[in-house]
Amino acid sequence: MTDWKNTLYFGDNLDILREHVPDESVDLIYLDPPFNSNATYNVLFEEATGEASAAQIQAFDDTWHWDIETERAYRDVVTNGPKRLADLLQAMRQFLGQNDMMAYLTMMSQRMVELHRVLKATGSIYLHCDPTASHYLKLVMDAVFGPRNFRNEIIWRYKKYQKADMQYFSRNSDRILYYLRSERASFTPIFSPLKTSKRFLKREWDKTTKRIVNAKDEHGRVQYITIDQEKVDDVWDLPYLMPAAKERLGYPTQKPETLLERIIQASSDEGDVVLDPFCGCGTAIAVAERLGRRWIGIDITHLAISLL
Repeated sequence: MTDWKNTLYFGDNLDILREHVPDESVDLIYLDPPFNSNATYNVLFEEATGEASAAQIQAFDDTWHWDIETERAYRDVVTNGPKRLADLLQAMRQFLGQNDMMAYLTMMSQRMVELHRVLKATGSIYLHCDPTASHYLKLVMDAVFGPRNFRNEIIWRYKKYQKADMQYFSRNSDRILYYLRSERASFTPIFSPLKTSKRFLKREWDKTTKRIVNAKDEHGRVQYITIDQEKVDDVWDLPYLMPAAKERLGYPTQKPETLLERIIQASSDEGDVVLDPFCGCGTAIAVAERLGRRWIGIDITHLAISLL
């Protein structure tokens, strides 16, 4: 779709994707779906008046707990989804049983099928998650996008307050699973500045000795190369969004703009369409707008939509 306009949808992203987003119309997908959230997340489920919204609370609860609706979703994927995904879900259900994790994976599987459909052959998808479910979600993405299209399990490493009496190592990282729709997807390497420049000997091929040797100038002096930036790898040391940060909007799961800048710059160009089906407070689409991309945002909560 070449004439797509920036659009924000309020509703269940599964319905929105199926009804409003055409096949192969999106260049980049970033999603940060809620899972295992603490009680403060419930503040999102309110009407504009501040009153509790039973409909929105019910919609959220139905999504992440095993019940009749989840059973229907499971049957939908097993019956109509890709065979590899159907086989995987059946094996997972046998292993995990009918619990919250299995409900979460079932609902995510439904959405992954639709996200695969709307993503262009040249597109990329980044799924933001934590270690609680990242290993299961990678299997789901392997089944939908294919193991050959997996590119990275990016580790976003940050620092935030941890209690001193914890009985385990501090958890200061998230996972971002990066897949392509096909090998035709584009990618632009990202470079970050070094705190201190690095100096290396310049090396070159000697045709006479047929060896790599130190490069020298016309006076026989050894030459050096100075590097003041380096290519970003799959471990991203980016600060956690602190409560007092200027960009903070009061949304409990808000991610820093620097994180989204890196993803959008690496896997899209100006004019491309960026989709965030769990857009929350809209960091991804705000960064997409600033970087000259078109965007589609979807969220089921009233507060999320009002923040945008």
